[in-house]
Amino acid sequence: MCEHVAFIVSGVIRVAKIGENGKEVNLYRVCRGESCVLTISSVLSHSPFPATAIVEEDAEAIIVPKDTFTTMMATNTQLQTFVYDMMMNRFMAMMQMIEHIVFEKMDKRLIEFLLDRCKINKTNMIEMTHEHIAIELGTAREVVSRILKQLEREGYVQLARGKIKIVDKERLCDKFATM
Repeated sequence: MCEHVAFIVSGVIRVAKIGENGKEVNLYRVCRGESCVLTISSVLSHSPFPATAIVEEDAEAIIVPKDTFTTMMATNTQLQTFVYDMMMNRFMAMMQMIEHIVFEKMDKRLIEFLLDRCKINKTNMIEMTHEHIAIELGTAREVVSRILKQLEREGYVQLARGKIKIVDKERLCDKFATM
């Protein structure tokens, strides 16, 4: 059970579920100005924290003891609204993630991930292992490696250890649009 609620001031915390077999799937990230909805749920329901929190970028947080947080939730409508909005946003994001996993083919999801990373990083070079990508997408490393190898054979990407270079971003966008 969680004893505190953390409100992130800076940094990034990744929240993941790790199965008994060691497979890991990312649920969401907690960034500046946010708190972990699973922590809040654990505190409010007096139940165990059902995931693992991993610091991705050095983080600073305001730590609120569970008793103080519970009292604040009962009396502070601004905090209630903040928490409910945050929970709704996480719920909607989780629904979208489930839709992607269930209804979209993995090659399309991987291409979308690569294009998003290019946009976020403002470069065509993605420095990330196949294992890390697999965790992000909730699949096996072998699946990611097989699809990336196919994309390399087709001339969309170049692969190197821990790096993926998008060779022809426009063609890759076109491929994504027709999937």
